[in-house]
Amino acid sequence: MNISGLSFNALPPIDLPFRYFLTAPLFVIFCGIYLLSYGDSLWLSRWTTGMLTLTHAFTLGFISMVMMGALLQLLPVIGGVGIKKPRFIATTCHMLHCVGTCSLLLAFNAPTLWWLYLAIFCLTLSFLIYIVALIQVLIKKLSQGDSVIGFRLAVFSLMVVVLLGLGLLSRNLDLTPFGLSKLTLLADKHFTNIHAVWGIAGWGSLLIIAVSFQVIPMFHVAPSFPTRIKKTMTWFVMLFLISYIFFPVWAMPLLFVVHAIFAFSLLSVLARRKRRIIDTTIRYWQFAAIALLLSNAIYFFPESWLMLTNDASIFHNLAHKKELILAAIIIFGYLVSVIQGMLLKILPFLSYTHLQQRCLMDFSAMQYIPNMHEFFTKRQASILFYLHCTSSVLLLAVILENQFYYFFAVLLIIEFLYLFFLSLKTVLLYFQVSNKISLSSKG
Repeated sequence: MNISGLSFNALPPIDLPFRYFLTAPLFVIFCGIYLLSYGDSLWLSRWTTGMLTLTHAFTLGFISMVMMGALLQLLPVIGGVGIKKPRFIATTCHMLHCVGTCSLLLAFNAPTLWWLYLAIFCLTLSFLIYIVALIQVLIKKLSQGDSVIGFRLAVFSLMVVVLLGLGLLSRNLDLTPFGLSKLTLLADKHFTNIHAVWGIAGWGSLLIIAVSFQVIPMFHVAPSFPTRIKKTMTWFVMLFLISYIFFPVWAMPLLFVVHAIFAFSLLSVLARRKRRIIDTTIRYWQFAAIALLLSNAIYFFPESWLMLTNDASIFHNLAHKKELILAAIIIFGYLVSVIQGMLLKILPFLSYTHLQQRCLMDFSAMQYIPNMHEFFTKRQASILFYLHCTSSVLLLAVILENQFYYFFAVLLIIEFLYLFFLSLKTVLLYFQVSNKISLSSKG
């Protein structure tokens, strides 16, 4: 493991990211239960109540939840400086984010506006506190420049996503945000598309790209990404995101192309790693890269060719549901894959690092620290990976043939219950060992 250039002096208390990581799988478990109750009509369009609920449960409840928790640790480790008052920030934002996300999901399904008011209040306050805390760190001159630049651009994207989200939610209230009329927001779906694209390619993908520059060489003894990739990739993504606001027709293909370049670079770096042992996290990264390349193939494949086939064929169905399929591949196949894989590394690594620091005043207590693989066994990690691969295939099958929704929902529940179990196992083991170290120090 290569940890040169990293700092472990400003780590926040470990229970702060733990609460984010433990909460996140619960939202996806809810998705599975919701899918079972909603039925196959959810998959008819991206605009159904069910699809809006499902999408935001994933993006707010799982993806953003994990990323917010991870940044609490990544900033001090990679940048060398942590946020001020981490316990207040993390506790407040986590509570507000949970309440706000649950309220938003209820607002999509309930006729009353009170859930919408509560969602707007809680999510606005949560993101405001969190973003301000991050900005106070990110405006400083930090180490590991390429990754930190990616963090800055990702947080800027998050600001845009939150502002647009608030504007779109206000359509249902008597509000006129940012000088836009309610009629404008209702009529123009482009605002919704900007919100989605900036959330997925900006907040989600930019952060993953920035993190990959650091963690791939660190965890997997792989060579660094090419200098040109590290210095230009995040800026190109941001350039095309800004262009998408004004010129969506030509900016979207460029966003796909730049992500294909990242996918090829990622696969190349992983193929040249020095540590050749099979690692489940590497499989997750490879799976995510393949998902990006598959999304490119589907996006650029001429729809006219698909429409030439029989009306009842799978290719004809693919043409009609191309937008939904692309969203599924990118969100579930790319973003969720990387996040799951990183949790398998972050949870044991953080636990081990924090326990090691606990032993600095009593080296004899080092005997209590478990091996990294005692947190997650290789077999447990592999089971989770194969569950995720199967879920990904079933998700595409459900979009094309809606009657498979039951199997996907059940497998989704199993997969994320298992992720929750593994996360909880790690947390409990950490506190068990921590108590032993405390007793050893007192003795």
